[in-house]
Amino acid sequence: MFHSVLLTFSLLLTGGFAPLETGLQTLAADDLQGLIRKFESERSLKAHERFTTLQKISEIETRESSEFLAKVIRDPKEETSMVESAIRMVSVHENGVGLEAIFEKGLVQLPERSHWVIRDCWDRDLNDEEVQYLVKTGLGLVSRLPIPAQSVALKIARKIEDPEAGKALLKLLGNRRIPANNQVPIVEMIRRNRVDGATKKLAKMFKIDDPDLQKEILLALRDLEAQDQSKTFHKALKSPHWPVRVVAADIFGATRDPEVIRSLTPLLRDNFLEVQLAATHALRQIGGREVVEALIKDFSRFEGRVLDDVSDTLLWLTGEDFGTSKVSWEAWWQSKGKDAEIRGISRDEFDQIREESRNNTTGTYYGLRVISKFVTFIVDISGSMEEPYEVDSIKLPGGRKGKRGGTGVAEEEEASEGGKKKEVLPKIEVARRELVRVLDGIPEGTQFNIIPFESSFTPWRPALVQMDEDVRLQSIEFVKQLNPRGMTNVFDTLASALEDPEVNTIYFLSDGAPTMGKITEPQGILDRIREMNAERKVKIHTIGFHLDPGAASLMRRLAEENHGDFVEK
Repeated sequence: MFHSVLLTFSLLLTGGFAPLETGLQTLAADDLQGLIRKFESERSLKAHERFTTLQKISEIETRESSEFLAKVIRDPKEETSMVESAIRMVSVHENGVGLEAIFEKGLVQLPERSHWVIRDCWDRDLNDEEVQYLVKTGLGLVSRLPIPAQSVALKIARKIEDPEAGKALLKLLGNRRIPANNQVPIVEMIRRNRVDGATKKLAKMFKIDDPDLQKEILLALRDLEAQDQSKTFHKALKSPHWPVRVVAADIFGATRDPEVIRSLTPLLRDNFLEVQLAATHALRQIGGREVVEALIKDFSRFEGRVLDDVSDTLLWLTGEDFGTSKVSWEAWWQSKGKDAEIRGISRDEFDQIREESRNNTTGTYYGLRVISKFVTFIVDISGSMEEPYEVDSIKLPGGRKGKRGGTGVAEEEEASEGGKKKEVLPKIEVARRELVRVLDGIPEGTQFNIIPFESSFTPWRPALVQMDEDVRLQSIEFVKQLNPRGMTNVFDTLASALEDPEVNTIYFLSDGAPTMGKITEPQGILDRIREMNAERKVKIHTIGFHLDPGAASLMRRLAEENHGDFVEK
């Protein structure tokens, strides 16, 4: 026995036996060939009876097994269900064989109803071989595909981050076989990969009457620094499509060039609120005396959400806070404004002034103005909202029977050193009282909704509802019944609120960091909400109760990046 072991060891050292790895590869190759023969012999069987053999082939995960799966995908006589199975299997192999088969045959031969399988399988980052294939060959095939298949191919290709893709992308740009909706991802890739030599063709394509394409062209011209395309940007300000006008206003604002003020001020009278807001924000970025004068001159025209943002803009530019008072702004301009230094203020200065204003303002929600006519209140009812919280006594409207004008609750209150009465209440009770107080004062005709959230969210109504006396009583009763439970789903709740096309102002109250939802990582939430809100420009105010530093940072940035204010309690 001992001599046999020595002999075996000696043969290994001298090459008498194949190395272990090579031996396993040989076994795998033998197994693969056997499985392929077995699969071919089963062609008379139904697809579900052949699935097991195909699965075993895929599990070997050699290039040869990938190529056989690709052969199945390319076979026009193969059953659709079997092709779909081969696509799922080869998509997890670490090579580009499967993607090559998809672009060259799969997307042509598969029925459109099967395209979701491809989208689902390549909803991931591309490996190096796949990127190289797309850059050298795959992108060049896009124009030959059926139009629905083009969309799938381009969705996969959008993940490319490679400067070598430029030549292929330029050949696709403006190709007549590719319709406008499929040109959008091509332009986006050209913008993201900063492809040289595209600006003139992009400007020519702006004539195509498709708002999504026009928006992407404007962003591409901006990022490619196409300074010779000023006419295209000015043309965009007069586009018949409001989203295009919004993007154009954003771009003009980012230039901070006083020369464009006269081009932007007409948009303050636009028929679409989103355009008015975009113009207001753009003028804020540019700043200066001419902007302040124009806003004060037209102040009486503004109302609701636009009035709110114009008031904020004047504060940003002048350091003065006269809120929404036309008389006060005009008086200041006549007496001091014309000689005042219009330098603009910092974020810290703005927050400090607003904090002082909140402490001296009544008829607000946590010191935040409620003047928009299209409002959603989001309130955290997760389990942590049961925790105790000390607060100045809040009088509930409606007394004990829910009638307006009642007294509120205060028998067990104790006076604090400053003379104000204090209560220690569960945080949810504090939130309920403040929201009830605001609902009691909202003018009739205001469109509003309430969304309590925890692990999930359940809106009070499917969409915004108009305030009247019956609705007021119903909403107050709904708020009084809110009780804590579950975890904290920030992203899904905010995303759902933004899906309502009418809402333009959100008040978001929470006491903790996100612990549930499609996205829980703070930066991911910020990026996605900012992307969703880029055109709509919904104002998101945030109110935080006893937040830890991480949650406070998220809530502050959610407000700052979405035109709102952050209030920490």
